[in-house]
Amino acid sequence: MASVNIHCPRCQSAQVYRHGQNPKGHDRFRCRDCHNFFRVMPLIS
Repeated sequence: MASVNIHCPRCQSAQVYRHGQNPKGHDRFRCRDCHNFFRVMPLIS
């Protein structure tokens, strides 16, 4: 499995952490700097 660096889509900070799951079961992340919640969308190549 590949390692991925996750950045906040709002402020581009790398200070993010996993913050549970949304109702559909997808991982949620939260930025420590701007407190934005987001989920990582997979890239399809």
